[in-house]
Amino acid sequence: MNPNPQAPPGPVSHLRPAGPQTLGILADLIAQEQPVFAMPSWFVTAESAQAGHLLSEFVRELGDRPAGTRYRSFFANSRYEALHGAVKLLRHRAAATAAVHRGRVLVLDPDGTLARRADPLAEGPDLALAPGLLTHTTVDGLRSALQGTGTPVCGLVVRAPELLDDSARAAVAELARTARATGARIVVDLSDIAPDSPADPAVTALRPDLVVLGESLTGHEVPFGAFTGTHDTFEPWTTPQTGFLHSNTYGGNTVAMRAVIARLLPRWDAAAPVHRVLAAAAADRQATLDLYARHVNPMAARMQRKLHGALNVVRAKGSRLTVRLDSGRELDLVDGLCGAGLGVAGHNPADALTDVVRGHDPARGHVRELEEVLARETGLPHTFPAVSGASAVESAITLARLARPRQRRIVVFKHNYGGKTLVSLLATAADRTRAPFGPLYDDIRYIDPFTPHAVDEFREEAAGGDIGLVWIELVHGSSDAYTAIPGPLLDTVTEGRAQHGYLVGVDEVLTSYYRCGTRFAHHGRLPYIDLMSLSKALSYGCFPTGAALVSDEVQEAARRTNPLLVEELRTHHAHGLGAHFALQAIGQVDALGLPERVGALSDLVRAGLAAMDDGPRGVVGRRFAEGMLGRFEPRVPGVLGRFVDPEGEWMTYALILWWINRARAFVVYDVFLLPLTATEREIRQVMRSARRLSRTGPVRLLAHAALFRLGQRLSGRPKRRTPRTPTPAYSRNNA
Repeated sequence: MNPNPQAPPGPVSHLRPAGPQTLGILADLIAQEQPVFAMPSWFVTAESAQAGHLLSEFVRELGDRPAGTRYRSFFANSRYEALHGAVKLLRHRAAATAAVHRGRVLVLDPDGTLARRADPLAEGPDLALAPGLLTHTTVDGLRSALQGTGTPVCGLVVRAPELLDDSARAAVAELARTARATGARIVVDLSDIAPDSPADPAVTALRPDLVVLGESLTGHEVPFGAFTGTHDTFEPWTTPQTGFLHSNTYGGNTVAMRAVIARLLPRWDAAAPVHRVLAAAAADRQATLDLYARHVNPMAARMQRKLHGALNVVRAKGSRLTVRLDSGRELDLVDGLCGAGLGVAGHNPADALTDVVRGHDPARGHVRELEEVLARETGLPHTFPAVSGASAVESAITLARLARPRQRRIVVFKHNYGGKTLVSLLATAADRTRAPFGPLYDDIRYIDPFTPHAVDEFREEAAGGDIGLVWIELVHGSSDAYTAIPGPLLDTVTEGRAQHGYLVGVDEVLTSYYRCGTRFAHHGRLPYIDLMSLSKALSYGCFPTGAALVSDEVQEAARRTNPLLVEELRTHHAHGLGAHFALQAIGQVDALGLPERVGALSDLVRAGLAAMDDGPRGVVGRRFAEGMLGRFEPRVPGVLGRFVDPEGEWMTYALILWWINRARAFVVYDVFLLPLTATEREIRQVMRSARRLSRTGPVRLLAHAALFRLGQRLSGRPKRRTPRTPTPAYSRNNA
């Protein structure tokens, strides 16, 4: 089987060697101890607000729209992540309308790249890995699909309009008008557009609701993508319930934001209004939040305002963060989140500057070296570079489908988290997270691993012989699971692997390199695996990177099925600087003594959580610990529970404010992701605070939050401050 539509001459990376500007951005951030990744979704920086404003102005000018027209953006790590996000938004936007379109999206895909990724086995849009994308390589095919068959669609995506001649552009513009008349939204993919491009006639004629942007806006040197569109189009993601439904761990990271600003800002002269707007955001936190609300995510800005600076991270070094409250007061905290588990040496490690940034040689084969190192580390000899955990999971699932083309079924255990792209979403076993974005791949079975009959349920599923992949996250950090997947179930998976011929893949994005006590979480639990995804540890807390790893058998079987796609997956996200950071991270695991250090610190975490009081009046219920990862269940006991949701806004804010203001620990979810290089004193501080929290009733917790917020209000809005570092978030010279 070799389902290859029309394709370019050969796959190439979308990323180029890092140049002086990118290395300079990293050097500044690390030396000045500025946060690169502090937390997913809620991380609001002056740079991300500024980048959102510049993207808004860029898209406005490309479409020749009137001054004052405002757009919102969602930041991703590649053009593909941005395309998937745009499709999700189209589907969510159309979900409340007549369902005759069934989430189908029509796509003009001139080079066939999206088609290969969405439908790697050429099974058609109903059976594809990312179903519902009706892709066509020609305008005639697009016209036939839209007019000839009358197939209702909720969106039309036009990829790479720069590849079309004038007559084709005119024809596409007419088809866009036809689609819009039926209620469809229009997306234009401009991933390769130059930052200094003038108004584009294709964009002007199409009047897109969303524009997909890509790596060209970072000079192809930093992983980046975005989808930018009208506020009306983004309306489904503008409520407290939906504002974070789509998310991205690395999205909005400071490296990419500064790179985008540096490439875009020169298109405007010094007298242009954008400079005043950016300078205001650099000087004043409230101006940053105003700009972020207008151009990125109003729900994140709303949360930041309600917390009065408790999430305003202004410094990050090793195992500690500094936040600046609205009053101007600064709090030094133990980092209890680690950017959602990023890095093996904490924030801005000194060797990241001396050994990676200043010693980086773009001509050196870091990508090849990383493959060799990971082969020794994991026993899986083939590395497929990624730019995030989601892209690593997506590549692994795609390769598994190619390697087992006749065994369509995928088994995922409930509580698993895999990512938010249309493919990695399959490994995210939360119904609410998937529901608005269908159609999704339907030959997938979610089994609850914690029920008494889980083993029997899995054996019955495997007996049918249809399973091609069993995908497992051994320890869950983003769900309501309070233990690792039980050993008897994992033993059953291992027993069935040889008998039924399915592949076993493990998601180690969060759990690798001693996050859960062992080098990899599957060690001692699964003796044989065929695929693995990695990301967070490889980033070294500095740069978006990841990898999907596969066995010889998987690569060869996948290559026989679709050699072009396999080569694309090997090359499109290959990046020397990302690989260099990953090599440094792996090298420091043993140099820092993490095996012994984490062993000792894990005992403190386990004992601390065990000592938490789960009495009838406390706000803590179930909890568990694996290595440096811990989780606890917030609850509101008694009569108050009828009025206060333990996972709702009030309790979320109360818990965050208690941890940051009282415990001096940056714990912002119901999970501990503690620094692997923390001191014993720091871990004891967090665990003592955990015990105090467990003995605090919900009334006292809510009262503390109310008093804190009142005190911040009474302190008044802070005066404008000069940024604390020599390099401000906005500088025309740096740009």
